[in-house]
Amino acid sequence: MAEEALKSREEYVAPVLRGRPGRMPPEDSAEITRKVTALAVAIGLFFAISKFFIYQETHSIGVLSSLVHSALDVFASISTFVAVRYAVQKPGASYKFGHGKAESFAAVLQVCLIVVAAAHLMTEALAHLDNPEPVERTGLAIGALIVFIFVSVGLLMAQGWAIRATGSIAVRGDRAHYLADMLANMFVIAGILFASYTPLKRADTVVGILMGLWLLFTALRISRIAWAQLMDQELPEEERDLIIKLAMQDKAVRAVHDLRTRASGPHIHIQMRLDLDAELSLSQAHDVILEAEQRMMQVYKAADILIHPHPTGCHETHGNIRFRGDD
Repeated sequence: MAEEALKSREEYVAPVLRGRPGRMPPEDSAEITRKVTALAVAIGLFFAISKFFIYQETHSIGVLSSLVHSALDVFASISTFVAVRYAVQKPGASYKFGHGKAESFAAVLQVCLIVVAAAHLMTEALAHLDNPEPVERTGLAIGALIVFIFVSVGLLMAQGWAIRATGSIAVRGDRAHYLADMLANMFVIAGILFASYTPLKRADTVVGILMGLWLLFTALRISRIAWAQLMDQELPEEERDLIIKLAMQDKAVRAVHDLRTRASGPHIHIQMRLDLDAELSLSQAHDVILEAEQRMMQVYKAADILIHPHPTGCHETHGNIRFRGDD
């Protein structure tokens, strides 16, 4: 019966999807995130310096709001630049689960910077609401902002590709900054046009307030993603289902219980209990578990996997019941 149980089930070919937790080897993920974060820092500096001089020439609150946003982008990009390099370091004696959560902490820092920038921006805008200043040299401001929009599109495409390939939460947060920056530039152009060529002289100031609210909304989105990783939220249900399917591709595996999963930057951690035929020897059970791990590793290149063998029919519990799964 034991030999019969060791016969493989019909082979299951798992879809290899990029942009999901743990799907890409850490070295490949690091190479991609290093390049795209370096590009983001360079472009962020270009935006911030350029907008500073444009604001000096135009005195546009809309341009000031965009400048604040770009300065925020620089700090966020630098934190991401550092975090993605630290996150892929190999586990050490003191950090045996690795350093992947550095990406989540970078995202938390980004959220704090966004909230501060939004508060400053709305304060400035409200101060100019009763006494709006005329926008000077509108042609210069609008022309420069159009250039910034096209540069932003190129960066967003590069970041989108990196996210689809690696699923990096830090790059995802950084991309949210630059997407908001591009939209901010569009709103600023609209505000300048309204303030300069229509009776709506406060349109430029109103745009600044709206962008502050947009920044707060962006902070909320990023904080939800960071919270999920820092609090060890389970992987999405479709990922858990795939892990179970991979584990069950051997007739010796009767059931999967107590599946626990979590993401940590570019890595994921998987724990489970496999019910095996009670007649299997220790060596045979080891082979079954090893093959199950190998099947999972083919899909999850950056996974840390721990499997506990359990004889079918045994109802004794293991470990602290507080941490047992519902299954």
